[in-house]
Amino acid sequence: MSTSVLWNSRPSDVGRQIVMFPFLGGFGASFNGLTGTLEEDWDVWTVNPPGHGSSTLPPVHRLDDLVDLYLGNLRDVLKPGAVFFGHSMGSVVAYHVLLAMAADAGFAGRRPTDLVLSASAAPRHLPVQGYGALPEDELIRHLRSFGTFPEEVVQDADLMAMLVPAFRADYQVLEDARRRPVTLLDVRTRLILGALDSQTPAGSTEAWQDYLAAPIRHHLLADQGHMYVLDAPARVGRILDELSGAAVGAS
Repeated sequence: MSTSVLWNSRPSDVGRQIVMFPFLGGFGASFNGLTGTLEEDWDVWTVNPPGHGSSTLPPVHRLDDLVDLYLGNLRDVLKPGAVFFGHSMGSVVAYHVLLAMAADAGFAGRRPTDLVLSASAAPRHLPVQGYGALPEDELIRHLRSFGTFPEEVVQDADLMAMLVPAFRADYQVLEDARRRPVTLLDVRTRLILGALDSQTPAGSTEAWQDYLAAPIRHHLLADQGHMYVLDAPARVGRILDELSGAAVGAS
């Protein structure tokens, strides 16, 4: 078990740093498949949220508390010109961490220069209302509908009892994000979407553009649903690898 919030899952002294923020209920190891598809020249860090996976820390239920926790852990390890990648909930959290960094003088000259959003509706359009308060069987049924975890996990009652509190906390964080006013963030941004994804409504690119000063570069995975980061990690990896040797510059 662990209290670590950041994992340097594939260290590199010379590669560009990428920090990966997981989907709802996910944790650091959720990106193992994606990390394995990336080119060698990446310094890979994954976020391990409190109360998720092997974490012994209690789940965090409020967006501001989660952002503050991540900022504190990133303060000593973030390198200039990093890439932030978030899948689903991770996109929303990564955006808010970057927003907080923009107002934090301690990150001057070290703020990430690229943000890759993946499988996420814009915050004010998140389809999250009330899910955190559903009875357990209804919550599990909802999570199964978009492939959050394998069927063998669903069938393990003890494991599900351990996972459900993390999902409830994550939904509360997303409800916080949904209520926030739109605030413009100036960072180079790409948005990856699955054409068959029921969790990202039509117009998600345009909705995200309201939050971002620079034009979004859009990638559509024609035959993928919501969890393509697990189902087709190599396709996501190819998009990320376009950034591995990109000019980083300090922001």
